Amino acid sequence: MIDLSYDFIMTLQKEVLRRYGVEVMSSADCKNLAQSILDNTTKLVSETTLKRVFGFAVTQHSFSRYTLNTLSQYCRFKDWEDFQQHHYQLLNSASRSNQQLDTRRWDELKTKADAVSHYTILTLKNRSGIAFPFTVPRTFCNAHIERFLESDYAATALIAPSGWGKSVALVHLAEHFWFCRDARFKHDVCWFIHAHAAGSLLLKGFSLANWLDNQMDLGKGENFREYFASHFNNKGGRLILIIDGFDEIAVSGDKLKLLYTKLEDFVYSNDRYPWVKVILSVRSSTWSEIFQHSHQYPAFRRYWYLGPEMDEETNINLPALTEQEVKSVLYNHHFDPSTIRMFSESFLQKLRNPYYLQLFCQLNAGPDQNFVDEHLSLFEIVSRFVQNRVFNSQSNAFKIKIIEKLLALLDYGRSGIYIDKSKLLNQNADLFPAYKELLADNILAEENLSQEIMFHVKVRFAHTFLLEYFVAMHYLQQSSQEINENLLRNILDHLPQSPYRIGVFRWLLRYAITTRQTEGIIKMFHLPLANIEKSHLLEYLVLHYQHEGNNQVELKSIFPPGFFKKNPLSQIINDEFMHFRKRKVLNALLGMAEAREDKLKIRNLLFSMALLQLDAEQCELELNSIKKLYNADEFDGELWVTPYEILLFIYEYLKFGFVNEGIRAKIYQYQHYWGHTSRQQISVAQEIVFRNMGTAFLLMEDYEHLLNFTQRLFQAYPSLPYRKADSFRLMLLLWQAQGHLGMGNVKSAERICRHADHVIKKYSSDYFSGKHLESFQKLLHATVYYNEHEFHKAIRVAEIAIEHAQKLDLKVLALMNYALLKNIYRDLNMDKQITDTQQQIELIRNSTSFKQAIPNFAK
Repeated sequence: MIDLSYDFIMTLQKEVLRRYGVEVMSSADCKNLAQSILDNTTKLVSETTLKRVFGFAVTQHSFSRYTLNTLSQYCRFKDWEDFQQHHYQLLNSASRSNQQLDTRRWDELKTKADAVSHYTILTLKNRSGIAFPFTVPRTFCNAHIERFLESDYAATALIAPSGWGKSVALVHLAEHFWFCRDARFKHDVCWFIHAHAAGSLLLKGFSLANWLDNQMDLGKGENFREYFASHFNNKGGRLILIIDGFDEIAVSGDKLKLLYTKLEDFVYSNDRYPWVKVILSVRSSTWSEIFQHSHQYPAFRRYWYLGPEMDEETNINLPALTEQEVKSVLYNHHFDPSTIRMFSESFLQKLRNPYYLQLFCQLNAGPDQNFVDEHLSLFEIVSRFVQNRVFNSQSNAFKIKIIEKLLALLDYGRSGIYIDKSKLLNQNADLFPAYKELLADNILAEENLSQEIMFHVKVRFAHTFLLEYFVAMHYLQQSSQEINENLLRNILDHLPQSPYRIGVFRWLLRYAITTRQTEGIIKMFHLPLANIEKSHLLEYLVLHYQHEGNNQVELKSIFPPGFFKKNPLSQIINDEFMHFRKRKVLNALLGMAEAREDKLKIRNLLFSMALLQLDAEQCELELNSIKKLYNADEFDGELWVTPYEILLFIYEYLKFGFVNEGIRAKIYQYQHYWGHTSRQQISVAQEIVFRNMGTAFLLMEDYEHLLNFTQRLFQAYPSLPYRKADSFRLMLLLWQAQGHLGMGNVKSAERICRHADHVIKKYSSDYFSGKHLESFQKLLHATVYYNEHEFHKAIRVAEIAIEHAQKLDLKVLALMNYALLKNIYRDLNMDKQITDTQQQIELIRNSTSFKQAIPNFAK
């Protein structure tokens, strides 16, 4: 119940009598007083309650807050809190002339609290998984605590899974608000303790209030809260009690509930002491099990501030790290900014998990440790994460049993990712503690789908790559840790083609590499996998051996001579490799290529990448290498213009503004090339020419032939329109949209843009090779909006396209977007934005020797 001061109850009695108009209250007056209160406040206080208030009936407990608020409102105060504050001030003003401000006891309490807090802060800094100087303050935490301190709430908590950085966040905010040189609230008493410091005392019968009373040496029977309530001016500020790791005390569930009860009593008893505040860090699983299931949850939420970020499904109110916070930690670890800029969005998203970021930083600790490719890093992070949280755990046998059962219920990924919690645990009490640890450690996650009439909780692995890992380990265990034909066939027969299946195979490939099972690697590449699957496996293999010391000899030794003649690289690699991060992988594949077609395709990818980056020097190097691969007459009868010729045409035009009339004449002979016959297969050389025809027509601003060429190409290869997830088909469609826009057919261009957007979204799981095309599609869609005078939509989409282009270092697409924005701003008379856009164009101009690029792509 609420802890009340008897003095103010007496004062309230006197004020009620004065308002009622009598000096002495009788039992008979209680009925009329009840009516008077009802008339003035519209609230009912019973005659029996009033008799207890004025001592005419025995009371067994303190008065309810409703009664005290109503009587205070009858006396024309806002509520009971307002009544007390008013009389505090009267009491202090009356005594101010008789005594000087005396904060000695508050200062003594602050000295003790500071000593304890500094020790706790030092301990937590030393325990930080990332060296504390390299961590960053969480902007969310500071805002959350500031709102809490300014509110009437008595308590708050940072709620998140284990390893989420709660302790480090508490240290940063404690220093920010109370312990740094420029602390916001220097006069507050902040008592920062770890739960271990108070847990044993609380279990022995102490309450938090008694513990704090003892710290003040007030004397027997005195209460620190009542003391400062009656000596209001002797209090220097608020008293903040921070308890870190409330649920990390190694006690049973019943004892933890006892600790929660004592904490709850303390929080509720602070109701009339708004200057006493409690801050906790709590794991999500504990919050769900103990705090959230309080029998008085409505009252509980009246005292506890959880913040607008609280997610009731996951029980997390401390968000993951922001992208900028992740980058700040990496900068603190002295990562090269250019390296950080190379990280993909998906990898940065994973590093937003504080524990994964911690493992990543540990992988790259030390002066001799170079950056590990992000794909390799992710596998190392997950491997160490599972090792630390599952295999090295005291309850590892129970955890593995739960994981194995979950895998079986999920049919090893074939039946989806969710399973009913009741099926997983099946009322097996022995598994409950290990299951709670798996939740707390972010190995498993719950999703509560319960309704009023039924209890329904689903369980899944916290991340898909954890499911991939454990499924791969399951198959390895079945085959006695050997990558053999049966193991690979079992997976191939059991799992349909999907990114998930690729993930499982990559874990097996990693195991085969680390255990030097070369035969297993060869067997994996002989499987009837889709080319896109082989592409990802090959990339992982190359990345691993590059990280191991650029050991090209060892990489070649894995594949027997002639392997890539029978299994051409040109069928495996695709537009996914046309990314500045993958230049090293492509160069490594050049050393493995045995067929000229493979070398031609790789060189063309490197040329196209350099062209999009406006790297004229690299384009020239690749062009010279392509020239040496084939003699000038080797494509007679197969093509009307050779790959080298069309690439040379593009290079010369952008470098010198020179139109090679001989090659230009050849380019326009495409109309006689196909005739009336339809074809099925497109060779490597043909695809290179087809892909670059669009660029050639665009440079010459010949939109009619650009559109006609793509339409004729679809007619010549009837199967091409049906290859929905083919990046080549999507590129041709986008060239068509470009042609329609150039000829003023906005509606046709808009229809193609919508279809392309649908394809990209629908086939995102299979569509691995369309990042640059996705950026191009956004540019075209923004142009459609511009032509339809939807200027705000055009600006928004163009800005998104620029962001994508800059992340991928696609300067050509960035230029085209800037040119579009400049036209929009000119139509809207936005002079400042025009100037800013022109500055960005000039920055690109100064970074390239392709001087003709600016007038051609930024018109």
